[in-house]
Amino acid sequence: MDHILAISEHWNDEELDYMPWLSPTEEQREKQLEWQRFLIHRYKAEFGTNSYVSRKAHFFPERFAMGEKSYIAAGATVRGEHIQIGANSTVNSYATIAGRVQIGDGVRIATHVSIFGFNHGYEDTMLPIYQQPLTTKGIIIEDDVWIGANAVVLDGVTIGAHSIIAAGAIVTKDVPAYSIAGGNPAKVLRNRLEGASSSASAAAVSDLESALAAFGAKVKAQHQELLASYYVQTEDGPIYVDKTVLGTKKTVRAWCDAIEIAALFGTLPPGLNKEELVAKLRGFQDPVSGLLPDPWNPPAADDDPARLTDHLSRYHLLAVGYALELLDATLPYPVRAVSELKGASLYEKLASLPWQTNAWSAGDWIDCFGTGLYLNQKHFGGERPHDVFGWLYAQADPYSGMWGLPTPGEQWLQPVNGFYRLTRGTFAQFGLPLPYPEAAIDTILAHSRNRNYFRHDAGNACNVLDVIHPLWLCYKQTDYRRGEAVQWAKNQLGRTLGQWVDGKGFSFELERSFPPGLQGTEMWLSIIWLLADLCGCSSLLGYKPQGVHRPDPAIQLQPSWK
Repeated sequence: MDHILAISEHWNDEELDYMPWLSPTEEQREKQLEWQRFLIHRYKAEFGTNSYVSRKAHFFPERFAMGEKSYIAAGATVRGEHIQIGANSTVNSYATIAGRVQIGDGVRIATHVSIFGFNHGYEDTMLPIYQQPLTTKGIIIEDDVWIGANAVVLDGVTIGAHSIIAAGAIVTKDVPAYSIAGGNPAKVLRNRLEGASSSASAAAVSDLESALAAFGAKVKAQHQELLASYYVQTEDGPIYVDKTVLGTKKTVRAWCDAIEIAALFGTLPPGLNKEELVAKLRGFQDPVSGLLPDPWNPPAADDDPARLTDHLSRYHLLAVGYALELLDATLPYPVRAVSELKGASLYEKLASLPWQTNAWSAGDWIDCFGTGLYLNQKHFGGERPHDVFGWLYAQADPYSGMWGLPTPGEQWLQPVNGFYRLTRGTFAQFGLPLPYPEAAIDTILAHSRNRNYFRHDAGNACNVLDVIHPLWLCYKQTDYRRGEAVQWAKNQLGRTLGQWVDGKGFSFELERSFPPGLQGTEMWLSIIWLLADLCGCSSLLGYKPQGVHRPDPAIQLQPSWK
């Protein structure tokens, strides 16, 4: 009898190894947790609750993370640089996942599937292939994807959400969302949405349009009450604050955000009249440098205004400069720190920006510098910005469309976010074409699928803005992969519209567990317009972004010979 019990226990373990969806016993669960503790120690692995990795899987990743209720069955091979699997996803027996692979939520990977997020170099015909370096672009498999038995997915591919890969398919190119793909090489056989009735598709469009119109009407009705709630009494008198929670800092930006929100509906924020608002904003400018340091958050002792080293002094060129224009006014002084930085000194500064490690910061500097050029040219007869545009066109990467490099930890976050800031203050502001819009779209869409920054429950205002504005700007020049971008925009609208807090607006993080504020509200209202505009229905909102996020060029740069 003891022998039979031992066989039964072994058989139960075998069943669980090959069919991990079965419910484990308490003893089996404890064995699994012990196994995961070893894998965490050995491979820097991370596991969600109720996840499972069979001891009979061949598990040798350099870095690994897996969400809750996901499993890897016996015989599967997991190896390579960095593998990330979301929640409720399954890797069945004898599947192989190798290299750098990112898998979303609810993904089903059938038996004998091969996913190779790397490739062998072979360009040098004088050197044996095995001696040539490996290359790695990585593979992204989005949420709710089913990959059939014996399919192969090759490096550099993205499989869009809700797609089905037929058994035996060889996937060599990206697969759009909602696709059914099969063959060798795999081709899209049909779109799953085409199976829905035309009335259902029309209803989805109608639902989005109704939601946008209702949202725009609600914001218009509430915006004065909302702004009044952020106008508070302090020891310095009444001021606008970003948030009303205890400990909120006083900032210059809060005044500007209030003015921009009111301008969406052709009004002024409550509290001061137009003349008083103008005097308040003009008082922030330093007459010598022309920059706008924050009196409540002053620059560091080693600040160098001639090189625009203080980020708040720079950013207020955008916030205050545009807010004054909305009030039919201008800065009292030209921005001398910008007008005096040119030629060799400017090129030296541009080259010294942290393009390799912090491309966002580099883009931020150029955005503010470009805005200083615009303000000088429009209001003070300053020089035209040829130097900075010549440098930017020459330095753009034709392969990524970006300026700057990805980083190991954040991947494309820095270059894409820097791309937004850089292009906002230059190409968008002066109405000039981007150098490589299609390459930029490839990079931006790849970044938009990074689950570290974008999920149904994640994506703060900066990260979403830094994707949608570049996409929106690129699509002024091309229709390349537009359908994928529109679907991403619709997904973001679905996530965003319901997070509005009546009378208070949006939180920067977009989650109701965080307090709403002026900055989050101003940014998300602009983001929603950009998302809706990419979907072709922004007019339903009844407002259009003003100031920092206005969609129209601030000044159209024309050739001097015209």
